[in-house]
Amino acid sequence: MVFKWIGLVALGLALASCSGEGFTSHTRQFSGVWLYEFEGSTFVEGATEIPTERPAAEEMDWLEWADWPDLENLMEKRLGNGDCYTVQPFLVTFVGRRTHHPFGGAGHLGLWRSTVTVQRPISAKRLGPSFCYDR
Repeated sequence: MVFKWIGLVALGLALASCSGEGFTSHTRQFSGVWLYEFEGSTFVEGATEIPTERPAAEEMDWLEWADWPDLENLMEKRLGNGDCYTVQPFLVTFVGRRTHHPFGGAGHLGLWRSTVTVQRPISAKRLGPSFCYDR
């Protein structure tokens, strides 16, 4: 009987991951560093400073937001010069939800482990100039 339940739970996880839906947590407040770049939107929950090394996408969250004028006003329009696609670092606080993708599937090419969706922005502050991790 136990193996039957374990099998059903595993099947549920697999189907949720394949559907792209995943499992969504409750609404709560988030804060951390958001690293915005070309084809990247990495959210490092709990961070207050720019990570010294590029975080691995599969260990981080993809940040998704629809309307955040304060943040949009802080963003640079140009993301690189061909040598590198620059990273724009921001300290952000917002109310939102996390959708877990147990087998990956969030963000660009499905590389991130989960999606954190902003429902209500609270604050956004630029942490410094754009930079490249690859240099």
